[in-house]
Amino acid sequence: MKKSVIVYLLLITILFTGCVPSRSVSIPVPEPDYWPTAEWRTSTPEAQGMDSGSLASMVEEISGDQTRIHSVLVIRNGYIVTQAYFHPYTADTTMHIQSVTKSVIGMLVGKAIEDGYIKSENERLVDFYANRTFENQSREKNSIRLKHLLSMSSGLDCQAFDPSRPSMEQSQGWVQYMLDLEMVNQPGETFGYCNGNAHLLSSILEKTTGMSAREYANRELFQPLGIASISEAEWWNDPQKITIAGYGLHLKPVDMAKLGLLFLQNGKWDGQQIIPKSWVAASTTQHIQKEDGSGYGYLWTVYPDAGHYAALGMGGQQIHIYPAKNVVVVVTATLESYAEAPEIEKMLNDHILPAVQADAPLAENPTGQARLESAIEQAANPMQPVAKTPPAGIENSGQLYTFGENPFGWQTMEFSFKPNSATAQVKLNDLPLQVGLDNIYRSSETAPGYEMLLRGRWLNETTLVIDYPYAFGTPTILGELGESEFRFTFTENKLSVIFEQLVFGGEPIMIEGSR
Repeated sequence: MKKSVIVYLLLITILFTGCVPSRSVSIPVPEPDYWPTAEWRTSTPEAQGMDSGSLASMVEEISGDQTRIHSVLVIRNGYIVTQAYFHPYTADTTMHIQSVTKSVIGMLVGKAIEDGYIKSENERLVDFYANRTFENQSREKNSIRLKHLLSMSSGLDCQAFDPSRPSMEQSQGWVQYMLDLEMVNQPGETFGYCNGNAHLLSSILEKTTGMSAREYANRELFQPLGIASISEAEWWNDPQKITIAGYGLHLKPVDMAKLGLLFLQNGKWDGQQIIPKSWVAASTTQHIQKEDGSGYGYLWTVYPDAGHYAALGMGGQQIHIYPAKNVVVVVTATLESYAEAPEIEKMLNDHILPAVQADAPLAENPTGQARLESAIEQAANPMQPVAKTPPAGIENSGQLYTFGENPFGWQTMEFSFKPNSATAQVKLNDLPLQVGLDNIYRSSETAPGYEMLLRGRWLNETTLVIDYPYAFGTPTILGELGESEFRFTFTENKLSVIFEQLVFGGEPIMIEGSR
């Protein structure tokens, strides 16, 4: 065969190989024995072919390492086999699911196409804003299609953190901000993670359905799944009252699990096709590659080689789906990572996936199951013996400290310690607060509808550390991303305070009071 012919055949092979589309990670999965619309059912891990000992090790490790994971739910064959909540988080804690919100927006776009509000993901972005003028018009911008917003490949210059210019959130018109941006890549060419891409989709949903994305979700997605109606306080709006799409949705972990089960079941729920099967397939197909080597579908991260896909939110709010194993995993956390978290990856690879041992039930394992139940109980109630109050605590009990101007707005503070007591009392600007000293948070109402949880421990003879499960400057509502600590050091007539945010970082804040 001539050399030119061989080269020609090789080129044809490469060309056609390159044109083969990626396959969806979704596959057919048996329907569960029941649908958890009203309530989830639980099962022993062994009854669902999983090893309870491996899952017990997972919960014990999270507790022992004091990893800031707040909840873990493992569902197999539609049954909850592990449901662990780490104090002070409980099954009733509503979590800000961060960028998992984007995956919900993706579901709604597929639903809107099925309902006829949107023709297809191939519609052009600019066609939805024909009566609006915007800057930096170009052929490339005119070629942005919904599929490019869904796959984070719009080419708009929105993903870089540039302190020299305002962000979308700092603008008064988020949609206009996005439409005005310059293009930095051809649409569909490069992955560029951007909250604004999803926000444009929320705006388009509102334009086409006549409802906000939140209202549309309540009617078409949440209600059929048995998820309670979401209020504006539970899914935030932008300044123009458009539902925020990049983040802002608050759900309980069990409701996150329902969304995972819906996608695992290829959009079907109790005999009703909530999300088109074809849309689930498109959403879980790699359309572009992310910087870390994983793929991205339509607002879902996909791992084609592992047969796995996930909705990932900042700080460790995650839904993982393994179709071949009929497994859904939900995690909520306050981790320092922005998406993939090594703590969660280790948990999945070292404990949850190895626990899947068979498609049929295993022999019951009373020892492993008892260990798992004990670990879950310990996670929810990690009470420890009260440490002895050091002399500095007794000597400074009842002393009033006065502060100068400071970022916290503190004016006065008074501690009250009693020997061997499980709690300490603090009076802050005349507001009484309780601090748990037995590794259990104590609740104090700071305003109607708001509570403050505080837990303390003596680091040494003069320093008391108080855990504060919130970010500085945010309302004291458990479930928002943030975790902080205060260090109070008593020296002579002074009270030195160091405040540090454990998630978002930044320089510690230091203030001093005197008595």
